[in-house]
Amino acid sequence: MKISKVLSLCAISATVLFGANNLVDKVKQSGMEAIPNSQLEVLKLIDDPKDPITDAKVELGKKLYFDPRMSKSALISCNTCHNLAIGGVDGIAAAIGHGWTANPAHLNSPRIQLSFL
Repeated sequence: MKISKVLSLCAISATVLFGANNLVDKVKQSGMEAIPNSQLEVLKLIDDPKDPITDAKVELGKKLYFDPRMSKSALISCNTCHNLAIGGVDGIAAAIGHGWTANPAHLNSPRIQLSFL
């Protein structure tokens, strides 16, 4: 590999790395925190003592997530666009909705993670 290509790759890598660090710093300064890795710590954040998470509620959530009857057309489930088998996304630049129409704002289906499934 030529030295100019190596130097170019190094410059691009440094720019990306320093840009990422700057973004991480901005996020931290805004008061945001990372989602905890521990299931117990996540539960502390989302569980409400007045209406606690139960096994029955979790099971109902799983059923509803995969049930297309929840959609307007009764053909699309949450898993259609947020497919857990492929990481919680559909891999399409603009989400496709009812009537096979693309998202009017050209937004994709954001990744979701359901660690309780």
